[in-house]
Amino acid sequence: MPDLSPIVLAAGRSSRFGGPKLMQPLTGDRGAMCVLSQALQPWLTSFPNVWVVVPPEHKALRAQVEQELDAADRIHWLACDQSASGMGHSLAFGVAQTPHASGWLIGLGDMPDIHASTLQSLAEKLASGHALIAPVHAGKRGHPVGFNALFRQPLMACQGDQGARQIVQDHMELLVTLDVDDAGVLFDIDTVADWQRRELAFAAP
Repeated sequence: MPDLSPIVLAAGRSSRFGGPKLMQPLTGDRGAMCVLSQALQPWLTSFPNVWVVVPPEHKALRAQVEQELDAADRIHWLACDQSASGMGHSLAFGVAQTPHASGWLIGLGDMPDIHASTLQSLAEKLASGHALIAPVHAGKRGHPVGFNALFRQPLMACQGDQGARQIVQDHMELLVTLDVDDAGVLFDIDTVADWQRRELAFAAP
C-alpha cells in the first residue's frame, strides 16, 4: 500500500506519568533511548516515512528523537494546536494533514515494544482490501489500528479523548483482526510504574 500514511500520536499530556514521559529514557535493543524513539524504531523499519503528531511545544522532544534515530528526513512532525483537547483532535489533525493517503495505520507514541513484523502484516491486510484492521494478542485487541480511505471523514471528525474507538465500535462488521505473537500491541506506558515494570522486564535474563 504505497500511499498508506503511518501516523503515530505523540501529543498527549502525560498527566498520569507526572512529566514528559515520551522523553523518559528507556532500554532497548540499541541501548537507552527515549520512549518515543524506542516506539518509532519499528515504524521506521517498516515504512519509508512516518507522520508523528506532537503538541506545539515539541522542539526538545523532536531534537532528542532526531539525534537518537538519525532519521530526520523520514519523520514528518505535525504540531497540533488543539492537542490538549484530547487524542481525538490529534488523530483528526494527523489525517487532515495526509489528504492523499489511501489509508492510515494509527499508533501511539508510548507503545515501545510493537514488532516491525506486526506493522508490516497490518499494512499488508489494508493493501489487500480490508477497510478496518486491528491486531489481537492473547485474545485481546490492541494497537495500532488500520483504516482505509472509507474512514477519512469520520477520522477527521474525531474529538476528545476517545480517539477512533467509537468509529471501530460503530463498524464492527468491517473489522478484521490479525492474531499476532506480539505482546507489544497491548502494552503502553501510562505511569511511572509501567515504565519501571518495562525496565525490569527488559533487564531480566
